[in-house]
Amino acid sequence: MASVCGGSLALMDAGVQIKEAVAGVAMGLVTLTEPETGKVIQHKTLTDLLGIEDYMGDMDFKMAASATGLTALQVEKFSAVEFSFLH
Repeated sequence: MASVCGGSLALMDAGVQIKEAVAGVAMGLVTLTEPETGKVIQHKTLTDLLGIEDYMGDMDFKMAASATGLTALQVEKFSAVEFSFLH
């Protein structure tokens, strides 16, 4: 989400009147599953993903926001994610 942060900073640096700054973050979910049953044994949430983490992860979540609220949201789920993980 460097493009969101960089774009917001570039506009402000150029003197463009904007209502407020916007920042973005990429997050992901990585799970360890039991080979025989496919049951999730462990999961970790990652922030500021590297390319390999984005590629190998089970869920990709990108968000951009300002101080007053969300401006963009994208979620990609590559495998089944239990609802309890999202709480």
